[in-house]
Amino acid sequence: MLVLRQPVRTGQPARVTGGHMKIIRTLVAAGALTAGLTIAAQAETVLKLATVAPEPTPWGAQVNRLAEAIAKESDGRLRVEPYFNSQLGTENDTLAQLARGRIELGLYTISAGAQQAPEVGLMQLYGFFDSNDQRACVQDNHLTDELRARLGPKGVYFGTWAEVGNGFLMSDREITKAEDVQGLKVGISVNKINTEYWKALGANPVPVSPGEAASAASTGLIDFYPTVYTFYIPSGFNKIYPIVNEYNYSNGPAMFAMSQRVMDKLSPEDQDAVKRAFAGFNSKQVMDEVFGFEDKMRELHTSGGGKIVEVSAEQAATFRDKLPPFWQAMAAEYGEDGAAILKLMEDGKAACGS
Repeated sequence: MLVLRQPVRTGQPARVTGGHMKIIRTLVAAGALTAGLTIAAQAETVLKLATVAPEPTPWGAQVNRLAEAIAKESDGRLRVEPYFNSQLGTENDTLAQLARGRIELGLYTISAGAQQAPEVGLMQLYGFFDSNDQRACVQDNHLTDELRARLGPKGVYFGTWAEVGNGFLMSDREITKAEDVQGLKVGISVNKINTEYWKALGANPVPVSPGEAASAASTGLIDFYPTVYTFYIPSGFNKIYPIVNEYNYSNGPAMFAMSQRVMDKLSPEDQDAVKRAFAGFNSKQVMDEVFGFEDKMRELHTSGGGKIVEVSAEQAATFRDKLPPFWQAMAAEYGEDGAAILKLMEDGKAACGS
């Protein structure tokens, strides 16, 4: 134990021995190190990121990549803490919290974004784009600024595009043309676009949540269920409906978003760091990653005895030919806002080509 003695009061300063000086220097150095670590810890800002996605998926990899990019671009001042598997709640709930500044970041579908600014749901109009490459071009070059401008006042900063995946028709029967769905009961998640789309094709929409899909299919409540491979295979739904009819009825844009309130409170330097991290993503890149995962799910389905029915371009046209009135009707729901967004999408298609 080190005992510090009172100096002898002789009018002269106490003499510090070499051993004591070494100890003092060590204590000073340790104190400086502790102070430095405390300052560093105080300087680090933790950003919670909410997502419904599991970590071992392409979405989980994208979340982790964004976290790494934000840490790198901010020189460690910002640290993203992901919460996978809906740990913080459903996407609608967490996006509402994000808009209020209670959650900093999130990965969301455009459908969730439409809960904050309803007209942005038009950006996922079923059947509107001729190809996914065309959609990627239109999203990145023609829709980003519009989405950012419409969500910002609602408390949501649009960071960059993400991707849900391709939706196909799962059933116990082959469905290859529009006439095949006439009068059939289709299970849907209830929203205006879903409901009116299937009505336009002559099917009868039945509200069914993903958790109820298996029961609805088994009991005959529905005749087919549109969904993505990434739900169809892992959920075991392919054992009930073994046929995938690859009519690509929907393309699912998604988004990385940040709380506008949180963004505004960051220093200009950190705001720029976050924006640079977002800029490292583009639609084509994230689509390819998700579609590659879908291909693996597809292989699992066929290797397990499942059936895939490919729909030709001519057969797909029987669906798409019925859709222009549906697109116009959906845009009309939002008045001038809807007309403006639809025109942006049409101009983008013309500029990007097929």
